[in-house]
Amino acid sequence: MAGRPLTVLIFAHECAPYNRPESTIGAQRPAQFARHLPHFGWRAIVICCDAQQRRTAARPDLPGVAAGARRALAEADLDHSVIIPTPSLHSDGQIDRSWWAMRSDRQHDNRLRRLARQPLTAAKFFTGDYSQSWQPCARAAARAIAQDVKIDLCIGEHSPDAGLFLARWFSEKYDVPWLADFRDPILQPIERSARPMYKLVARRLLKTATCTIQVNRAMAAADQRLLGRLAHSIPNGFDPDEFAGPRASQHNDKLTIAYAGNFTDSQRMETFLEGLALLSQELSGDERSRLLFCYRGGMHQKVAAWSAKLKVADIVEASGHVERGEALALMKRADLLLLLSVVDPANDEEYFRQGFYPGKTFEYFGARRPIICVPGDGALLDELIRETQTGVILRAPRDVADYLRSMFAEWKQANALPYQPSEEKVAQYTRRHLTGKLAAILDEVIGRSPESV
Repeated sequence: MAGRPLTVLIFAHECAPYNRPESTIGAQRPAQFARHLPHFGWRAIVICCDAQQRRTAARPDLPGVAAGARRALAEADLDHSVIIPTPSLHSDGQIDRSWWAMRSDRQHDNRLRRLARQPLTAAKFFTGDYSQSWQPCARAAARAIAQDVKIDLCIGEHSPDAGLFLARWFSEKYDVPWLADFRDPILQPIERSARPMYKLVARRLLKTATCTIQVNRAMAAADQRLLGRLAHSIPNGFDPDEFAGPRASQHNDKLTIAYAGNFTDSQRMETFLEGLALLSQELSGDERSRLLFCYRGGMHQKVAAWSAKLKVADIVEASGHVERGEALALMKRADLLLLLSVVDPANDEEYFRQGFYPGKTFEYFGARRPIICVPGDGALLDELIRETQTGVILRAPRDVADYLRSMFAEWKQANALPYQPSEEKVAQYTRRHLTGKLAAILDEVIGRSPESV
């Protein structure tokens, strides 16, 4: 490698392994970028918020946060990236303190309290969302790091939005370029009635950003139009190392379909369960007992209730959130992997009109198991699955039942289930390959040619 590695400072409220369980997949993004950037002439320093220390610190603790950051950096390997977790304050200012006071008392959450929170939420558009109290701790850590390391560029991860406020601040203070990396569209979580106002806030917040990055090309195009900044697309991906080792060779005693994680109302788990119910009615008692849908995640009670209603509770195993390692192991040992798409995106949220890629899509590529996409989006996700040849799109319960019947017949004969992906296409979604795309953007921003790396 020619010349010194350049250093990018990444502000990521959620970064593995210090993330909340609810953000497990999104938190892999900055962690994996950091892991692979040194291969492309960049070292990453990631400042994140430790989920175990949120809202535990006070302002007198900030010098200790700064000292801890300098110590972590001094102890890190210079040839590798480093992730530095910090706590967050209990609150950051009167508005934030009032907002938390109105939000935290769930037992007495009534319409009056919700109405009282609305102006506070609107006021916080200009200072930061629930992650605002992390900003003082992250700034303390960043100032300490800047004393010891030359930072060439910084990235603000979103969501939540603290990363954007911090990257903009660091750029202005230390005169380095910055860009925003979006895990989700910035306007999508905002109520539709508030979006016109928040669009102005977002455009102002991003005014000094060199560019933005989104997780698919449709969202990048929407951001470029709405935010007025050049937008790139870098999807989430998978790390083959997480799926290393021999593929499970034993024949499961049941044909197992797996899903680990949450889903939204616009992703129709019930379509799959209705198809499972149709098939179960058509199988003999012995055959039926050799079929299993395994669900792990925060929606387990809803899955259990639907299963009971459809009379398939005996072939559905639903339980709560599991750690990432266990979720990956479940993917590897399952026979089939369920993927839920948004329904009818043309009539849905603006950012989803061309569909979207659930993060687990790419982990399924790594698990190398056939994907059952239900019900398909007629757009980006369908195109991705067809292009990579990694699965099937099943629109309706009858389609689900018929496909599972054919797979069940193969499974009964102890045959390997059909799976012949396009290896060339799948390889384009490894985390290392995608980090190369990020590095190319970083090089372009600072004017470094690829030949110098």
